[in-house]
Amino acid sequence: MANGFGKMKTLEEMGIKLTAQEIHNKDFSRSLRGYNEEEVDAYLDEIIKDYELFARLFKEMQKHIYDMQNAANVEISNTDDLLQRVRELEMFCWGKTKG
Repeated sequence: MANGFGKMKTLEEMGIKLTAQEIHNKDFSRSLRGYNEEEVDAYLDEIIKDYELFARLFKEMQKHIYDMQNAANVEISNTDDLLQRVRELEMFCWGKTKG
């Protein structure tokens, strides 16, 4: 997303290394005295759900910021347009601009 304020960073560009799918697909080596595989899988499932929610919220917030920045750009553009009209009106009425 490019705008007047710069490019929005992706999760990867911000240093987030894993996706929910990568967490889901992770295989651990097994050992005789290893962890309970079902407990690890259940915990990773919780992490994946939270991670997916985090990623979705992050994208929504980026869109919200992008929309607000675009609205601010429109406001600035409208202000510039109004100032130009005032200058033109001053020229029309008094033959010069004030200030």
